[in-house]
Amino acid sequence: MNLYRTPMAYQVTIGVVVAFLLYLVLFQIGWISFNASDLLTFYTFSVFTVSLAAVLGGILFGMFIATRALSNQGFTPFEVSMLKLRDDIHNLQKEINIITKAIEKDKDKDE
Repeated sequence: MNLYRTPMAYQVTIGVVVAFLLYLVLFQIGWISFNASDLLTFYTFSVFTVSLAAVLGGILFGMFIATRALSNQGFTPFEVSMLKLRDDIHNLQKEINIITKAIEKDKDKDE
């Protein structure tokens, strides 16, 4: 991947994130002095970095799922068997409900 061919907004975003991470590492090592404003800055950048990683991870995971779903154009044999099993369970539940209703009607007639 040629870094100079990427959009400027992408380069700026990567630069800002790398600068934040460098600041966090230097703060943890102790090379940056500690005071209240640095602690607030550290906390803010930490929250920003974790939030950015979560959003980017969610986007990439969504892209992976969408790509897989669109590229397969169908279900795997395992997924097909699970769908058939689901239909079988649904049909069995219907039959059980019918039998239960018949038993309840029979009990009502006996009373």
